[in-house]
Amino acid sequence: MNEDELKKLWQQQPLRDPAISPAQVLPAMQNIMTQLRRTLLGRDIVEVVACVLAMITFGYFFFRDARWPISRLGDLIVIGGSILIAFRLVYARWTTRSTPVGATIVESLRAELKAVRAQSQLLSSVGWWYLLPLGTGIFVRTWGSFTGGLGRFIFNVTYTIGVIALYGFIYRLNQRACANQLLPVERQLESLLHAAETGEPLDETDVSQLRPVILSMAAAGHIKPAEFKVAFWQIAIFGMPGIVGIWFFWMLGLTMGDKDWKTNEPPPTTVARSVRVEETNRYAIVAQKVVDLFNAGDYAALQKLYNPDMSKAFPPEKTSDFYTRLATNRGKIENFDGPTTNGYAGWTAFLLHYQNSEMTMSLALDADDKISGIYFQPAPRAPVHFKLFVRRLVSWQHLVWLPPFFLGGLLYSWLIQQVTRRAVGISILGIHLSKGQSLILWPEIKELRPFRFLHIRNLWVIRESGEKTLMHWTPLERHSDLKAAVESSAPANHPIRKHLSLLKGI
Repeated sequence: MNEDELKKLWQQQPLRDPAISPAQVLPAMQNIMTQLRRTLLGRDIVEVVACVLAMITFGYFFFRDARWPISRLGDLIVIGGSILIAFRLVYARWTTRSTPVGATIVESLRAELKAVRAQSQLLSSVGWWYLLPLGTGIFVRTWGSFTGGLGRFIFNVTYTIGVIALYGFIYRLNQRACANQLLPVERQLESLLHAAETGEPLDETDVSQLRPVILSMAAAGHIKPAEFKVAFWQIAIFGMPGIVGIWFFWMLGLTMGDKDWKTNEPPPTTVARSVRVEETNRYAIVAQKVVDLFNAGDYAALQKLYNPDMSKAFPPEKTSDFYTRLATNRGKIENFDGPTTNGYAGWTAFLLHYQNSEMTMSLALDADDKISGIYFQPAPRAPVHFKLFVRRLVSWQHLVWLPPFFLGGLLYSWLIQQVTRRAVGISILGIHLSKGQSLILWPEIKELRPFRFLHIRNLWVIRESGEKTLMHWTPLERHSDLKAAVESSAPANHPIRKHLSLLKGI
């Protein structure tokens, strides 16, 4: 078969014959399903591994964030969501396995149709079983440890908006993949199954998209297109910032949760809260009683610690209402530091560490160790030192994690490149896409329109029917070979020749 015959192949029978039989289409359909199952297998492996990593990571956060019960609830939601995601993916694969060797055509088509429908349902409902549990857990965890402050509020709001935008983008990608990739295959399988079961002709509308696949398979034995994959550095430009960004925000969160950078002043001298010290220090003993009764919710017994004047000013009902509101807003007291002499009006003070915040409790005792005065106020915030914050952010304990994340970004970029190898093929027939499964014939191309994203120039391939297909262009490797392939294969004055100037060094 010479070059002229290959160029006319697209005009010959049975490819241009509207009455295509199932026997002619089945090999093309099988080719598509084989590649689809391989793609889904790779996706499922990556997702399940990501779920395991998420469970390990947020499990660590769960045990670390003992002071923040709401934040720990968010960790559990993410872990539960990860289990749900892994289960859904594994269950869909387990229940839609390929038919064994020797199955009939009808049985094979039914199995493939069931598999595609299952994947379509997964993508169409990705919002509730994938994005919703993860997003809810992340938001609960983020805001569950919020203790106030403008800087922390701005960070939480920015982070929340970023997650919502990212999840919206992921949702849109999944809906587009479902509409453009899975639903057409589902319709083709339905048409093939109907024709195989009834013997009726195939629906031309449903199987028309299979014609380029049939043509590509028919020409495979006579011509091999020049194939090009996306250059590694192009993928790394976008893959590396994402992986390194995970490291940065992780270290940023750890630094913001660390109080050491907030002050360079030595902490006030306090008395250790050991049993012996409490027994010899009447203020520490009374403070311990207040904390224990407060955590137990026994506000009536706490009120009995007051001396007569305090009891008169704060009767049981008023005392109970005050401590109830304090417990609701702050949570229980996990521990306290003190005593110190810098309390309200010179009273003895204790720093109380609540579940949700910190407060200073100032005490005044009479000669009988009864409380003659008690005053609660928010703990003074330590001054912020930006240099100390930056120094802590880039400390060696944090930087030691950067190389693994950097290498992980390189590995991620390499894996993406392997998935997209054979991204574009150029032959005398046309442009081969989707690893050779899709062929756009030169005469079918009406226009090529550049699509710019930052430094990248891709091409929208617009057919006579108006259908648009995005094709890699400047991200492809070996630009000189790509130019030579186009010049030797594309018809004279073809629109693709106008975009050769976009290639590097041309």
